[in-house]
Amino acid sequence: MPSYPHLLADDTDVWTKYLKSPITDIKKVWYDLHVGDPVFWRSGATEMDKRIAAGLTKKRIDVVASVGGGYWVIELKRVGNMVALGQALAYARLFREEFNIYAEVWPVVICDDLDLDLIEDYDINKVALIEV
Repeated sequence: MPSYPHLLADDTDVWTKYLKSPITDIKKVWYDLHVGDPVFWRSGATEMDKRIAAGLTKKRIDVVASVGGGYWVIELKRVGNMVALGQALAYARLFREEFNIYAEVWPVVICDDLDLDLIEDYDINKVALIEV
């Protein structure tokens, strides 16, 4: 695809590079999955207000890929930094909880470059780091 739903240009570049030589077979992908709670609304908010808030303010997973017997929850970034590490961990947990996933769920960061200071943190937290 030349573009993907709601991916920023940098994220699209990283994902496109990855897809040219993936390290595993991808069975199916989902883009822009909404997880978590929307912003808190004051009392008196209409149902329409709440639906709009849910559509705009829930957290969004860049890509979920069905691989092997489980799922990769993928965060795409130019640099595999601390933000990407935190997002991958939180999104994997929220995905598991929100969709009642009992298969394996692996947090994955795919990036152009990585912060060498954080490789140990990625390993400790079992977040896959793929540099394209």
